[in-house]
Amino acid sequence: MLLALLPAAAQAQEATLLPPDKPVTVAGVEAVCTGIGSDARENPLWASYPLKVEVAGQGGHYLGDVHVTVSQERKTVAAVKCSGPWILFRVPAGRYRVEGLTEGLTASSSALVFEKGQSRIILRFPSTDGQTSVPETPHGRQDGPAQK
Repeated sequence: MLLALLPAAAQAQEATLLPPDKPVTVAGVEAVCTGIGSDARENPLWASYPLKVEVAGQGGHYLGDVHVTVSQERKTVAAVKCSGPWILFRVPAGRYRVEGLTEGLTASSSALVFEKGQSRIILRFPSTDGQTSVPETPHGRQDGPAQK
């Protein structure tokens, strides 16, 4: 287990901190940290990114403050730190490995990116309970009882 954490921790130290909702080029790959609030999640520009990584904790709540590394054929393509629950990458079609690190825990997934459309993966951290935003429902935000 310790061996699995060391590469992620080393990569996390080299991660580029992404500002919210602003595309940044990292090692030749455009990346965006977003997803905090419904306006950010509904931005139509984000659909043009071929790879969307969502980060979720206990109960499916969105998590932020995560280091995400995208690699291909054991080479790091991009390593970023994001305060929000979505990280978008403009990468060419291909197979990728996506690894996330938050609160000392790691999660990883394979991603297959196609020439057209958007591939979506979810990195799940079920033992974490933080959230960056209030979950949306079909009827709007779940903020609790309405105040009069």
